[in-house]
Amino acid sequence: MSDRTLRIFRRQSSVSVLGPGKRAVVWVQGCQFACNNCIVPDSWDETAGELLTVAELTDWTIAQPEIEGLTFSGGEPMLQAEALLDLVESVRQQVDRGVVCYTGYRLEHLQQHGTPAQQAFLQQIDLLIDGVYVEQKHGDLLWRGSTNQRLLPLTNRYQSLISAMISQGDRSAGLEFFMEKTGEIGFFGVPIIPGFYQEFESRMLSRGVIVNPIKEEN
Repeated sequence: MSDRTLRIFRRQSSVSVLGPGKRAVVWVQGCQFACNNCIVPDSWDETAGELLTVAELTDWTIAQPEIEGLTFSGGEPMLQAEALLDLVESVRQQVDRGVVCYTGYRLEHLQQHGTPAQQAFLQQIDLLIDGVYVEQKHGDLLWRGSTNQRLLPLTNRYQSLISAMISQGDRSAGLEFFMEKTGEIGFFGVPIIPGFYQEFESRMLSRGVIVNPIKEEN
């Protein structure tokens, strides 16, 4: 098994609003896009976060019960493509898991200008959600925050499912709220309106509650 390490912002299972079915989600640490009104700017710093080995994340993923697959977000997953490739290959040697990946890069850029590791990682992704979050193009969309972002099935694993879901309306999968042991409240998912986090944080803080969000808009 690879001895590479991954620097991550957070990991969570099981999450039902960031891809098909219930998923183990890994938010990587480090991003160079710095999207306006990103609500997890703490994930931008490439030197912060938690450092875990591929073996540790493999064991954690396999231990998650009744999940359909893995979702990678961030931060920017393509900055750690080598380690994520090792992780996916390691997990799939033991269990069948689908892979969803968010990236601020366009697919065409990765195909034409990506590193060998990024292009090899693309070959392991079942569903790519590409493009930076653009606040002015915010929309109520399935698994993504703005209309420039695309759902791109790279294999046939989710193709029929996505087509069926979109045919019923391209709408957000909603939010899942959680409470930390510290009492902080947060959420997973893609809000249907821009500025949701700021309003939510303001109202919670007025009640003395700290907000610790994880959502997808990059």
